Amino acid sequence: MIETVPRQEIDIRTSRFQSRLEEMSLDGAFILQNVDLFYFTGTIQSSVLFIPHQGDPVLMVLKGFQRARQESSLKKVLSIERRDQVRNVLEDHGWIGPKKIGLEMDVLPANLYLWYQRTFPEFQWSNVSHHIQRVRMIKSPYEVNQIRSAARILHKGFLDIREIIREGMTELEIDGHLAMIARREGHMGILRMRGWNQEMTYAHVLSGESGATVTFLDSPHGGSGNTPAMAQGAGFRRIRRNEPIGIDYGVGVNGYLADQFRTFVVGTLERKLTEAHDCSARIQEIIEKEARPGVACSDLYRLALEVAERQGFGESFMGYGEGKARFVGHGLGLEIDEVPVLAPQFSQALMPGMVIAVEPKFVFPGQGVVGIEDDYVVTPTGVERLTLTEQVLMTLR
Repeated sequence: MIETVPRQEIDIRTSRFQSRLEEMSLDGAFILQNVDLFYFTGTIQSSVLFIPHQGDPVLMVLKGFQRARQESSLKKVLSIERRDQVRNVLEDHGWIGPKKIGLEMDVLPANLYLWYQRTFPEFQWSNVSHHIQRVRMIKSPYEVNQIRSAARILHKGFLDIREIIREGMTELEIDGHLAMIARREGHMGILRMRGWNQEMTYAHVLSGESGATVTFLDSPHGGSGNTPAMAQGAGFRRIRRNEPIGIDYGVGVNGYLADQFRTFVVGTLERKLTEAHDCSARIQEIIEKEARPGVACSDLYRLALEVAERQGFGESFMGYGEGKARFVGHGLGLEIDEVPVLAPQFSQALMPGMVIAVEPKFVFPGQGVVGIEDDYVVTPTGVERLTLTEQVLMTLR
């Protein structure tokens, strides 16, 4: 049974965004990107959504009209054959004239932006991406429950993969088992990122030195992958004894993502790597204790960095050299790279309803990556961990 987004969810999201439009003195906004479309409508069928600052939004569907009507609870779902009919629809609703209109300028292709400029020369355009991200930053109980469901799949995957990993397997074999488990348990098959040219697979399986391989991804680790066309994740390298195996695992349920990292080893790790892993667990423990509404994200980053430096691992904290990432946690929801970010320049205070993935990791050139990542929801009094797997080094024999 396919689950659709409840109408009350859509109504609340629309109302919150319309309040933002009023604050910005905007008359409305076009929503065009798939993830934002899904957030405000419950469907990603090929469509143009117009949200006025007051009144009902209208969803203009180019392809998949019947499915959009079934999936979306919006009152006004219309079928159009061509994009240039958007102007006619707005005229029919009295929305044409000198107006200030928002667009998602962080993700909108330039040629599409130019088309809207030509088609609506009377409009003044503003970027509403930041405001959409701020609305999406606070999760409802419904959204948190979707992330909980995804976290349960991750837990199942980590428990099952312990019985599968063995010396001599390739990273890609482990990757394949993780994919099978995730899909069998209901993973939607894709992880979405908003950042320009950022892409993410459902898993990074990184053994030994591959865990320290630098890649384009804004992450402390990347992996060699099996082709320069992807340049991240699992490759052909075989598992060896007494070296770290870092597994970064993500799944999605009804659009919502959970993200978790655990370190495995067949045998034992050398003392430095074990101590770095213990440091990661210590940072996680401290952030769990200190994170609460009103605490600045930048303060949590600095707290984590101080612990890493005090333990002698500052140079390897969140990557090494040019591979170093300047954060220790990130927002999570429909996309893997949401706000807030636990980063030195991100002064936003935590608020109830935020969901963050906290991922203190250490990267050692020639040896690999160790660390922990877990997802948390901010509550009125602190944080609650959503991911379920024990926060320990996963030792295999």
